[in-house]
Amino acid sequence: MKSLRFIIPALLVSVTVSAQDLQPVKLNAPDLNRGMTMMKAFEKRASSQDVAPDKLSVQDISDLLWAANGINRPEIGKRTAPSAMNAQDIDIYVFLQEGVYLYDAKASELTPVVAGDHRALIKGRGFDNAPMFLLLVSDLSRFKFGEESLRLGWGNMDGGIVSENISLFCAATGMGTRPRAGMPVEELTKLLKLSPDQHLILNHPVGYLLK
Repeated sequence: MKSLRFIIPALLVSVTVSAQDLQPVKLNAPDLNRGMTMMKAFEKRASSQDVAPDKLSVQDISDLLWAANGINRPEIGKRTAPSAMNAQDIDIYVFLQEGVYLYDAKASELTPVVAGDHRALIKGRGFDNAPMFLLLVSDLSRFKFGEESLRLGWGNMDGGIVSENISLFCAATGMGTRPRAGMPVEELTKLLKLSPDQHLILNHPVGYLLK
């Protein structure tokens, strides 16, 4: 009985620690010397779902997100991907085993959104192995004018540019990805607590190519 008094509190502590909220993940500075020539990247670019389940390194995640839509001109806050009227409307949600994060380009970190492995919600068929999914969301409220249909068109265009940045980076660094429009929109909107102005555009499963 005496030993139980020590075991039970220990178990409670263990449960509390394992249920802690996600912590922000500080990203590394991008490695600007990696990869191949641009023309070789175009040659290698291809949609793929044959990826390994291995977790991606922090450096790979850092470089990929910076290439996708990071800040490449800090003095004026401009991005690697252009956007209509510089609205910078595209947000990237990062689905990992530990939870879902939002890429904060200004702070160069992953901001926690929701804990837990929610990759099954977005992966669909054929992507069971992908260790990471990137969800591109356009926040139409960042456009200063225009009817919703016009702003949605701009958001789709901006999301497509970010998507191509992701594809080219993966091609240049031995990673596999595929842009996809199919996803459970209502479930993801509820999970991420998105506003009516936030529209899901595309998603990318990402992983190391199988040898």
